[in-house]
Amino acid sequence: YKNLMSSERGFIRKMTGILEDFDVPIEHIPSGIDTLSVVLENNVIDGRLDEIVEEFTRQLKPDTIEVFEDMALIATVGHGMSSRTGVSAALFTALAKEKINIRMIDQGSSELNIIIAVKETDYELAIRSLYHAVERVL
Repeated sequence: YKNLMSSERGFIRKMTGILEDFDVPIEHIPSGIDTLSVVLENNVIDGRLDEIVEEFTRQLKPDTIEVFEDMALIATVGHGMSSRTGVSAALFTALAKEKINIRMIDQGSSELNIIIAVKETDYELAIRSLYHAVERVL
């Protein structure tokens, strides 16, 4: 999180440059006005998480950095999603009923997918819950 991040020219380029310097490919980068989430695979970080966070802090000067380890990405994809009212509500309600916390949400500009991040231990239950929710809505 960094207040007014969106008005800072080159912020995302600097962040991706830091990861390039560490030779770490990026899995996913959803962003907002003041927030940026960076999803990286554990196996490519190779024990350098503290160094990477330190470099983010030094170069980007964020207000806060939160690290969530052992997360799983789940993408719900479908052409009919953008024209159906309540798809997001159904997905998020299904997860809430199972007491699964969503750590990250991203909907692509095409509205063909909704990507979420949950704890890896919640992954299988989340998949089953989302599958049944999508069946009912679509």
